[in-house]
Amino acid sequence: MEPNEPVTDNRPEWLKSLTEKSWNLELIISGAAIFLANYLPDAVDNLLKYYLQNWVLDENVSKITLPLLAFSFMKVVAWVLIITFVIHFVMRAFWAGAVGLHTVYPDGIRYDKLPWVTDFTREQSRERFGSLADYILQLDRQANQVFSVAFVIALTSLGIAIAYLFFFGLITVIPEYAGKETGKWLSIVFVLIFVGMAMMPVLMQSLMKSPKWSAKPRVQKMAKWTMQNSGFILMPFIYRPLMYLNLTFNSQVPKKRLLVSIILGFTFFMGAVMVNFAATLMHLSGRNTFLNRHYYAKGRNSNTLTGGVYENLRNPTDRIPPVSIPSEVVEGPFLRVFVDYPKLLDAAINKHCQSPAWPDSLPKKTRIFKTDSVHLACLEAFFKLKINDSLMVHPDWMFHEHPVAGSPGLVAYLPSKSFKPGKNKLLVEVPSSSKPDSLRVYGELYFWYEPE
Repeated sequence: MEPNEPVTDNRPEWLKSLTEKSWNLELIISGAAIFLANYLPDAVDNLLKYYLQNWVLDENVSKITLPLLAFSFMKVVAWVLIITFVIHFVMRAFWAGAVGLHTVYPDGIRYDKLPWVTDFTREQSRERFGSLADYILQLDRQANQVFSVAFVIALTSLGIAIAYLFFFGLITVIPEYAGKETGKWLSIVFVLIFVGMAMMPVLMQSLMKSPKWSAKPRVQKMAKWTMQNSGFILMPFIYRPLMYLNLTFNSQVPKKRLLVSIILGFTFFMGAVMVNFAATLMHLSGRNTFLNRHYYAKGRNSNTLTGGVYENLRNPTDRIPPVSIPSEVVEGPFLRVFVDYPKLLDAAINKHCQSPAWPDSLPKKTRIFKTDSVHLACLEAFFKLKINDSLMVHPDWMFHEHPVAGSPGLVAYLPSKSFKPGKNKLLVEVPSSSKPDSLRVYGELYFWYEPE
């Protein structure tokens, strides 16, 4: 639409009246949406931490590529929603200011009264900007479109998230509780049903294009049922409102403009997802994505003091590292060491530990205590704790849930008399899952000891 082209308003009178009365409510909704959406990025980060802590079953990062891509997708959606609602809020606030200005000056822009300009400039300004009333109506429409696009993004993302959670439950959760073989077959059956429901509309549309198949009553009946119900089955409570918005945009926006918008939006969105995905992978591998110092450390190693392993330096919202201590400086008679126990260690521990079977004649509390004692003794043999390359034979581990992060793990209090003054190295090793009869570094940190 050209700037000087008059904007026609073809809305029914009842809708015009409703719009005039609802713009202030629209501002409130947009402001509330901005406030709530600000919590989404942190919520996505917390979901990622929970997933890495409780659902990752393999130490190989390449096997969690799909979940990391899903979390990157949700992180980008969170920021896109924030930006979209902020844009709408600013546009609607500016629209309110323009309406107020038009109330003060009902004539709007009076080009013949513009001072210090030539007649040519007045005419060019009239062609370029048109009337204030037309601009207000155009701005109102643009704000409404942005508001609707925000809900299209929200509903579409919610539908994709529900579908992904469904697949995640089939592939990860069901085998965990139903057993590998049973869970595998259940997952295959449910995935095939879901994919079949998703592909049915495409198949039915293809059949209805063929005169041979479209003439058959059974095919017509099946196509009608599929088009009316498959969306509700795949995206319950979301499909109907989402389709109202999508069908309106698809039928009203020119085809070329719609196609260009979809291509540009998809390119930008997926580019942001891949950048976030790469940044997440680099963060998990201990590398800083945007650090451009040529001579600075390229990763976490013995030359780097990593703040996350010290309770006093770590952000409470950060993920718990494999091994952590209260501070980088030790002054008291004991050093508290916390070793995190994520789900991915279960596979390696199962090769070295077994749960004993106690007779049912023993009280339940006694059986639980004995089982925990056996498990603790096995974990003491599994985790090799060293101070300055000296093995701590009996660290006297205890089960402990981290008070801030809530992560389960082990805690031990090491006497400081075995430390040397100055810099000390704390190392925790576990059996390697790829190389039998060998150990791998599970956690490593340095601390400084000052005798009293």
